[in-house]
Amino acid sequence: MIFDSIQTRQKILSKFLELAAFDGWSEETLKLALKACDIDEKFQSLIFENGCLDLAEFYISQKNQESALLISQDPDFANFKIRNKIKTSLYCRFEVELDNKIILQRLVNFYLNPKNFSSTKYGPKPLFYGMKACYKIANFMWYNIEDKSTDFNFYTKRLTLSKIILRSLFVFLKDDSESFEKTKNFIDSQIEKVMNFEKRKAQIKNSFAHAAKNFPQFFLDENGSPKAPKEFLKTLPFVRLFKF
Repeated sequence: MIFDSIQTRQKILSKFLELAAFDGWSEETLKLALKACDIDEKFQSLIFENGCLDLAEFYISQKNQESALLISQDPDFANFKIRNKIKTSLYCRFEVELDNKIILQRLVNFYLNPKNFSSTKYGPKPLFYGMKACYKIANFMWYNIEDKSTDFNFYTKRLTLSKIILRSLFVFLKDDSESFEKTKNFIDSQIEKVMNFEKRKAQIKNSFAHAAKNFPQFFLDENGSPKAPKEFLKTLPFVRLFKF
């Protein structure tokens, strides 16, 4: 047996998930999983160096791949607009977790357990890993749709999607609707909010660009004197965006 092989990790993960539904996401559960797989726990560091923290990352990576496989079965996906590709990616990512809600809840409990902060073994690591998990899922989704953004946009896209993933997760865990429609509706609303924000941002940017191009028209009156602040504001087209 090759201890650090994908096959060995998958075998341990499968047994761990069976146990974690009852015993929780913990180091003790990982030891039980190793024992059930006839692997001495002294080899744990060769397989999952950081224990169930690394096991969680492996689980997330496996589910990412499952969601990508599910997406690949949609013949129309390549022709979708970006927003619909992201929406479909989110749907598929939660669909592969439908049978694992208890496991996910155990994992969330582990990430957010306040006792970890006073633990010499973990400290703030689980919370950090939890936040990193959302980012890794978001990053995987953007790469999977072959996003070409760079620099600042590269990170803002991933951070924005990470926030949607985190919020949607808490809806999903309590979602008892058929085909997790509540979660899908929530995802739709979150994406719509982002799209509306981006539209307003673009409008404001264009307004400033227009104002700079037409400086005399915006800042000077017909006599060439600076306009009063009140009159100046009336000429700015983006002001109406703030009237809700």
